[in-house]
Amino acid sequence: MQQSNGRPATDQASVGRLQKSLHGSCFGVLAVVAGSLQGCSLDIPRHSVGNWQAQENYLEQYKVSPPGSHQGPILNSCTDIGLDPSLLCTGHGRCKDWFDPLPLDSKRPAPLGPSFCECDRDWTGPECDIQRKSQFTAFVLSMFFGMFGADMFYLGWFGLGVAKLCTLGGLGVWWIFDVARIGSSPVSTVDSFRVAADVEHWAFVLCFLSFTAVLAFGLSIWSINREQVKKAREILILRTESQVSAVSYGSMMSSWGQQPLMKQP
Repeated sequence: MQQSNGRPATDQASVGRLQKSLHGSCFGVLAVVAGSLQGCSLDIPRHSVGNWQAQENYLEQYKVSPPGSHQGPILNSCTDIGLDPSLLCTGHGRCKDWFDPLPLDSKRPAPLGPSFCECDRDWTGPECDIQRKSQFTAFVLSMFFGMFGADMFYLGWFGLGVAKLCTLGGLGVWWIFDVARIGSSPVSTVDSFRVAADVEHWAFVLCFLSFTAVLAFGLSIWSINREQVKKAREILILRTESQVSAVSYGSMMSSWGQQPLMKQP
């Protein structure tokens, strides 16, 4: 038995079963892929310990044992009352209460709180035992060798220093930006400590204006010389073309003069 299109009914039935099997296989593959995607798993990862608890304890990381102290490891030397004053903050700072002192006419009791080290300009750290890097040194390196990343290497940012060296200071833009950034305020080093603020603001302004003036003067001289070389090249080309034209014209005239005159009939 055949249908109107000329195909047997058995062939159409086999084609239909084949299409259904293909559709089922596609749906199965999609289901496997969807189940393997991240986020479809029912097993949600959890932290057994909080991230802040996994970090090293601040008291363990910065605990100190001052010489001459009768106590064990403490937060800072300011908590040891019997310690010699010359040993407080390793001799590079002073102890300062956490709370500001109350006015003399205040009737409230003074708040009790911890004391911490207030370090000198060139020192930092909880116990003032880490020497800061110099802002003046970083500023000078940035002005004269910043195009080669010397300032970034000095501050400890070796990756940025290599990138600055390979790009020649970001074609000058990054270089000038860092000169202004490092000279205007104490920047951070790779250890998260700021440099010592040993550059006065008026000195930075004067040096930066002088630096930009010298840079602009150098660029103007380079531009003028470039235009002069360009004009001289154009004049040389014009002179050469005129000489070639004159020689060609003379040769043509001499060749005409050597031709015999045609006799008149």
